[in-house]
Formats: sequence, C-alpha cells, structure tokens
Amino acid sequence: MNILHLGNPFFLQDFRQLGHDVKWAAYDRMADFVLSPYVESMHSLSAQFPARWFPDLVVVGDDSGPPKLLGLEALDVPLVWYAIDSHLHARWHQAYAAAFDVICVAQRDWVPRYRVDPERQIVSWQPLFCHVPDDGDSGGLRDTPVSFVGTLNRQWNPERVALIEGLQRRYPIAVGSGGYRELFNRSLMVLNQSAANDVNFRTFQAMACGALLVGERIGNGFNDLFQDRTHCALYERGNVEQVIEIVEHYCGRPAERDAVARQGYEAVMAAHTSLHRAQAILQVVGAAPLQRQIRVRRSRQLQIQSSLVLVYESAERTHLQAAERTPEGARKQYLLTVAGQYRFLATTIRTQLGLQVAC
Repeated sequence: MNILHLGNPFFLQDFRQLGHDVKWAAYDRMADFVLSPYVESMHSLSAQFPARWFPDLVVVGDDSGPPKLLGLEALDVPLVWYAIDSHLHARWHQAYAAAFDVICVAQRDWVPRYRVDPERQIVSWQPLFCHVPDDGDSGGLRDTPVSFVGTLNRQWNPERVALIEGLQRRYPIAVGSGGYRELFNRSLMVLNQSAANDVNFRTFQAMACGALLVGERIGNGFNDLFQDRTHCALYERGNVEQVIEIVEHYCGRPAERDAVARQGYEAVMAAHTSLHRAQAILQVVGAAPLQRQIRVRRSRQLQIQSSLVLVYESAERTHLQAAERTPEGARKQYLLTVAGQYRFLATTIRTQLGLQVAC
C-alpha cells in the first residue's frame, strides 16, 4: 500500500517494516517530499509524487502546529489523524477533526471531543508509545538513583517546577532536558510529571529504557495500561514527601525495584511501541468499510469547510501573537505572512459559504 505520512512521522519506519511504500512530506530536508514553511496545497505537493505513485492512505501525525497543507479533506482515500496535544489545542483540534475518517486520540478522556461526525468517523483511544530500537534497555551500569528529564518552565508548568525544586532541596535527583535515553539507561528510577493529567511519552520511554517509573496518579486510562507497584510506582500530584518515600523504599529493596521495572519494561514492549500503533491504524483501515465514509465525507465539504474556517482563524491568531513577541526581522515577517495566508483562507471560505447560503 502507498502511504503518505504527514506531520510528525511517528510511524514512518514501522509502516515500512510492515512492507508498505511510505513517503514522508514535511518542512524537513530529510523528508521524501520537502514542503514549504508556508501554507500550500495538496495539488502542489502531488506535483512531487513519482510517476504512477499516489497514496492509498494518508496518515497525519500531530506536530502540535496548525495544518499548512490544504485540500486533504477532498481526497478520495482514507484520512487518518493521530492527535496528541489535546490539552493544548482542544478548540481547533475539535474543528480540524471534521476533515478525517479515522482519528486516533492519545488521551482517552478527550476521545468524545473528536467524534464530530459519528455517522462517518471512527474515533478511538490509541495511547502514546515508545520507539524501538531507539528506546530500550542498554544493559549498562545504573549509577543514578533517580532522574528527571523534561521542560522546566515556571510559566507553563509551575507545579512541575515546584516539585523538582522541592526534591532538589531534599534528595540528589539528576535533572536534565532534551535527550533522555542515556540518563534513563543510567537511572534506577525515573520521575515523571504530566503537564495536564496526560499519559505522556515519558511514561513509555522510562519503562522502555528499563528504569522504574515513578509517576503521578492520573486519569486518561492510565490504570487500564499499568498498575501501581506492579509496573511502576505512583505518587499523588505535587507530593514531594511521597516521592522521597517511594525512592527510598525502592533504593533499599533492589530486588523488588528490579522486578517492578522489569514488569513495566515487558508491558511496554508487549503492547506499547510505535509498531503496535501502526498495526492498529492499519487494522482499522483494513477492517472498516471506509469507502462509504469517504463518500459521505466528500459530500459534506460545506460542513467541513465551515469547521476549517475556525482552524484557520485560530492559526492566524497564533501567528499574529507570535509575531507580536518577535523582534523586527525575517522571522517576524514570516509569521505575519503566514498569518495573512490563514486570514485569506478564512475570509475566502466565509465569503463562499455566505454566497452559497444566499443562493
């Protein structure tokens, strides 16, 4: 099957491993089809396709940014979206969902928000995952009792900063940002804190690297995936004392710690890799009568366009706000240009919909 992967290429290698001809299109020099940083059309992208190559399936990986490729909603092939950052982009995500046939939502509690046209859409919970072989237990020496890798920004997540600072005053925790694999493979335990009650990537990455996950008690289906003291160790949000108790407990009981860490590792490898998610997407696409859904989607372009207006207006606001914070120069001009593109799209669609209604 020919698969066009857009956005974040979560499943690029997995689809290829499963025997499919996969092309990645993105504003990235490593992509098979390199897109412009500006808004462009599916028509311009298709001009890059090899002779006699056209996708049988389009998969969009959430990259936490507004869509810059126009016209997907009119394609006569199944459209799949893997949506991740629901807590950040709930309003425009809900509007953008109208363009898709199959939507996989990483956070279970948000699934109902994406089911905007139930007659034709398949919306399901597909949790996040780890990437193998990038995420894995190297089997090396673990000389760090507990570590944390993540963004520390008091404005975005003051509770996380307070938790880490509270721990640092009481316990020797290794703290970093960016790359995590080396430190996780040297750690006996990895502390995780979610931004918005979400089952985040760190959940799966920590366990895949063989460390004992020390995580928050959260919702979004966590307890359907992992159990406290079996696969991980859980603490109440913001409770520094409880984190220290857990760390000291498992530092003093290495056999128990290693057993829980091993069970967490095995649970992730058995059901929560990117390959598992790629297989789930293909299973849904292969099992469902999507041709009917595609016909219904293509017959409802007016409704879909009215939803996309909200997406484009949101994108315009985002780019204008970013431009306001950016000093004069090329970057600011770029943001203003893209904001103008989104404004033109929204205005044009509103005008066309108004003419349609008037007729």
